[in-house]
Amino acid sequence: MRKRLYAMMSLYAKITTGILFVAAVYISVFYGWEEELGVEILWQILGLAGACTLGSLLLPADGEQEVSKKSMLARIVGYYVYVNVIVLLCGFLFGWFSFGNWKQVLGMVMAIAFVYLAVGVLSSWLEYREAERMNRKLEGRKRS
Repeated sequence: MRKRLYAMMSLYAKITTGILFVAAVYISVFYGWEEELGVEILWQILGLAGACTLGSLLLPADGEQEVSKKSMLARIVGYYVYVNVIVLLCGFLFGWFSFGNWKQVLGMVMAIAFVYLAVGVLSSWLEYREAERMNRKLEGRKRS
């Protein structure tokens, strides 16, 4: 349970950072540099990141039973669909874009894909580094 909570907090931070970066680019492209925003967008971003993080419960956590490749792929696709639905629905309700403007919708879908991939790659890289660090420690203990 503790590992799951830690993993979700880490994922939340990565998702929030990704959303902030993409929002800065998206707002600049579609609304211009002079756009003035209210503080509510910060709460919207934090809430959206939380909702996206909750969807990660679809994915297996460390220490859970192993899942097949097929099952893992289905879970990853399910999580990606969940993230798309949540972000598009919330983005529309928050007034971030209009479904009537296909360029904005396409931009939003591309932004979702970018953040999803960036968070996935970063998470995998960090897990790889941690595994390498642990392997080096184990090798050091074997030699002792």
